[in-house]
Amino acid sequence: MKRRRIIQHTLGQLVLIVASILAIFPLLWIVLSSFKRDIDAQGPAAEAFDFVPTLENYTGLFQSSEFLAAGLTTVVTATATTVGALIIGTLAAYGFARRWIPARRTLVTILVLVQVVPVVVLLIPLYRIASTLGLYDQWLSVIIVQIGLNTPFATWLMLAFIRAIPIEVEEAALIDGANQFQLFRFVLLPMLRSGIVAAGILTAISAWNSFIIPVILGQSRTRTLTTYIAKFSSQDQLLWAEMCAAAVLIMAPIVIFALVMQKSLLAGMTAGSLKF
Repeated sequence: MKRRRIIQHTLGQLVLIVASILAIFPLLWIVLSSFKRDIDAQGPAAEAFDFVPTLENYTGLFQSSEFLAAGLTTVVTATATTVGALIIGTLAAYGFARRWIPARRTLVTILVLVQVVPVVVLLIPLYRIASTLGLYDQWLSVIIVQIGLNTPFATWLMLAFIRAIPIEVEEAALIDGANQFQLFRFVLLPMLRSGIVAAGILTAISAWNSFIIPVILGQSRTRTLTTYIAKFSSQDQLLWAEMCAAAVLIMAPIVIFALVMQKSLLAGMTAGSLKF
């Protein structure tokens, strides 16, 4: 029996090792290619490690005003989207959890189903609306749309955490003289910290990696890092090394952010339970 457990444990470890290699290898390949000249990056796989490292791809990006502008746009839109989705989602979740709302179950179900609708279905209406309101190629249009797309998930996630807080905690605070704002600010928000962090991380990742919304709703002013990287690929050429360098710079901040906040993310995703 003990031998069987050892074999199962060993096989499980081998499966995890193989899965990790398969997941990490493409990222490693991109990082290596980012330090190559373009001719080396497009060379045969047998010569993948036979190259002289160079920083030309990275220095070229940091000297590009278009890349820096795209970075600023990405930071602004991702930050505004995250903050907006968290505020609206948390308040909406509190309303669903603590206020009587007709057809509450149906509305919560709709929130979940909204996540299933492909974004491509909304592209033409969003483009027409932005153009009509004079918001085409403006940060505001991208931010508003991304808040709208991320708020349902933030609401659904925060609802689980609010439901996990006993109603007696709020009743005790009200008896002690707290008003509704004080109750929410000084009692509920500290208890919802794990949920807010989890929802914030997932929303930030979604907003940072957004591609199709900035492409449809703008051109130069709303060009984010994910849309900027497309310039390295055209019908005539593929600047593989420069594209890999840009990909590394796009991935690095969000990967570092996720690693730093991984404990809070895991705690947030495993805490609470959704009840109706």
